[in-house]
Amino acid sequence: MKKQTEFLARESHAVKSLGREKEAEGQVVKRQPRVLCPLAGEEFDPMRRLQKTFLILCPLFAALGLVSLASALGAQAAAWQPYSNAEDGFHALFPSAPETSKTSVPVGPATYVLRSYTVEVGETALYIGVCDYGPKGAAADPEVLLKSAKDGEVEHMSAQILSEKKIALDSNHGVEFVAESDKLHFTARVYIAGGVLYQTMVISPLGESFADTARFLDSFGLMARPQAAAVAAAEWKPYRYSAEGFGASFPSTPAVEKQSVPTDAGAFDLETFEAEDGASTLIAAVCDYGAGAKDKDPDSLLENAKAGAVSNIKGHLASEKKITLGTNHGVAFEADSESAHISARIYLVGTTLYQTIVASPNSAPYADSARFFDSFQLIERSAK
Repeated sequence: MKKQTEFLARESHAVKSLGREKEAEGQVVKRQPRVLCPLAGEEFDPMRRLQKTFLILCPLFAALGLVSLASALGAQAAAWQPYSNAEDGFHALFPSAPETSKTSVPVGPATYVLRSYTVEVGETALYIGVCDYGPKGAAADPEVLLKSAKDGEVEHMSAQILSEKKIALDSNHGVEFVAESDKLHFTARVYIAGGVLYQTMVISPLGESFADTARFLDSFGLMARPQAAAVAAAEWKPYRYSAEGFGASFPSTPAVEKQSVPTDAGAFDLETFEAEDGASTLIAAVCDYGAGAKDKDPDSLLENAKAGAVSNIKGHLASEKKITLGTNHGVAFEADSESAHISARIYLVGTTLYQTIVASPNSAPYADSARFFDSFQLIERSAK
């Protein structure tokens, strides 16, 4: 089995990173264990940054978590025992106590933790991997995340899919697939539950079947996760951005990003200011459309921005109302996707579109949404 895990560890895969190629799908995190980080991208509309924020996802190649494995257990009979982990919210049967490992995985400005649970039985490895993507994972389309995970694993292994089918665990989406490389046989079930990616996998030498594959995979189940330990209260502070002409309060220093966005009317600069507070993400975004917005009906532009935001999260509109900021037109709306809730207030000020957005898991509404929205104000805009 040692040779097989060495083979898995030394395989590498390069995927295009967002912003370096026009239609990027991911990046390689150059840290052991290597993990694939596909990013989902679609055509731009005024809310594309929101989509990008929530789809920076990192479907993990489960087999790559097989690091520092114990020596092979040999052919002795395995005494299967139940194993559970409350922190990661799962239970399963293993033939012995699993070896556990934890790896911090950087993905852009964020860092996620991959937890791996591995047991060897002779020449076969049994693996469970858990990675919590927080609000970004909770807001993503689960089918997109699962497809990225499956495709990334298969491509990394230089394998071919023999069979696949959609599955479910309780009400959570999943996919089961069987694949083979020139040396190994893989049977995997992958689930996404509330922004957490769970992967179960059985890896055997090619041509050797593991008799208890179904026993292991069928034993996997989810259990309630305890609430995260209380963290220090967020330190809300006002931030002023005179070059962009606005101020707002955030619970932490916002990460600032600027990108050139191509549209039918030309390329525009989109600037985003993003902070996280627990499981929620707060975003302010600014885009000056210049001549592209002149003589356009502001309500029509706001309607297009709202429709684009709802479409990007594959959600449905829950409520909306017209608002103003001074004499400037705006719209406030709420939208729900399968796993996330979006609250937003959008304003058109001259030719500049200002967006304020709060995204939270459906199960954990954000208590300070009004505090964030009400803090937004226009200030005198300075020359850049």
